[in-house]
Amino acid sequence: MKLSKFELIPNEVLLEIFEYLSPYNIFQAFYYLNRRYNDLLISLHVRIDLLNKYKKIFDYYNYFLFPLVPYNIISFRCEDICDRLIYQIRLSEFISLKYLTISNLNIETLQIIIPQLSKLQKLIYLNLQTRNNINIENEIIFQRQLPLIQTCILNLNKKISFQNEHFYPNLKDLILNQCNIEDLGLFIQNYTPQLQHLTVTLIDGKIPEEIDKIHHLKSLIINSHTIPFHRLTNSIFNLFRDLQRLSINAMGIEYTNGKQWQTLLSSKFPQLNCFQLRIIFPQEDTLTSDDRIQLLKTFETSYFRHHKWYFAFIYCPSMTNIEFFSLPMINKKIDVNLYNTSIETTMNDEHTFKNIKELSLILTTPNETSSPLFDSCFFNVENLKLISEFREYQPFPKNLYVDISRLIKFSHIKSMELIGMHFPSTILILLDYMPNLHSITITLNHLIKMTKTLTDNKICQHLTKLIKHLTIT
Repeated sequence: MKLSKFELIPNEVLLEIFEYLSPYNIFQAFYYLNRRYNDLLISLHVRIDLLNKYKKIFDYYNYFLFPLVPYNIISFRCEDICDRLIYQIRLSEFISLKYLTISNLNIETLQIIIPQLSKLQKLIYLNLQTRNNINIENEIIFQRQLPLIQTCILNLNKKISFQNEHFYPNLKDLILNQCNIEDLGLFIQNYTPQLQHLTVTLIDGKIPEEIDKIHHLKSLIINSHTIPFHRLTNSIFNLFRDLQRLSINAMGIEYTNGKQWQTLLSSKFPQLNCFQLRIIFPQEDTLTSDDRIQLLKTFETSYFRHHKWYFAFIYCPSMTNIEFFSLPMINKKIDVNLYNTSIETTMNDEHTFKNIKELSLILTTPNETSSPLFDSCFFNVENLKLISEFREYQPFPKNLYVDISRLIKFSHIKSMELIGMHFPSTILILLDYMPNLHSITITLNHLIKMTKTLTDNKICQHLTKLIKHLTIT
């Protein structure tokens, strides 16, 4: 029998090719062709990704591939839908699993999965995410032994308690979305000797006096909207002394005092080279522009300048909160008012908002006290939401489009959404300047008005040529 040229390809080359194909496609195409391919496929390390897969594909995995190669699966990624993880998939059978990610977990599935983790002794990466609207009444107790785990992400929307005597000698990265200070300190000191990076949402508590200083942690990111400044700093800062990176996301005006921060940081963290703040406080804590400038001056010292740590306030009267943040802002999305947003900084930097990819721009009529934003401050924005607060029969600003163009680069915009009741009928002229736009969300009423009942050929051609995803609400 004459061999095809494909049959002459060495196994090593085939394995390289298979790295670029999904297991579904590989096994569908090559299994059962001959014994050589069967043996080769049975030897593969299999990486499964079931996110957004049709039932036909899931059934192939569940009824054919999982029973065939359960011990070959080293990576598994899925979401908790249709009770698949309760009645069909048995994670405990994947004993070679190294990487596990499950999103949109509900409580019933979570209770089934956690006991199975002890069977996965080769696991080095674990990422469990519950649904945002899940309601877990009791705290989650984690008692599993995972000796090889290196990265653990537990976003479970409920307080997590570690109650075990198992060491995690290889754990280097840990993300917890709810934990109290006491549990956290005891766990890190006693069971995670190699932990380098910690991200945690703290809910309360204090560090027991018997806990020694922890020296192995290098990076700490804290989210807390409930713990006052002095309680947080007295507990945490006395525990971790060798930090190189510290990031705080908190609520309360007391977090915006540069003198307090300088005293703490200079005395507690001599090795610190990265310091980031994102502080939100309600407008009830009334601050005038002069008040904000005075607070910023407390950060304009030689200590902060030497480390190149700069800060800013962003204030919009129509918003409920005032925000204080490090430069550049680390958020990827932001809401601002086109004509009524104030930004005060310790350094004028064109890269203040370089990380912003999604901009919600509130459109209102300017008044005499309006303070326009500075030019090109959102130059990396790709997703634009225009939120109209114009009233019926109210005249639109004469330079509306020009003012928008000053803030963003239209050529970078990939998606646009129009939210609100009243827009200029010519708003879709912006399509002329957005060559990379491929998605637009608009109400049917606006679409009819702006295209003159779909008879405006130029705009309709633009929509046909550019838009791959048109959502009409």
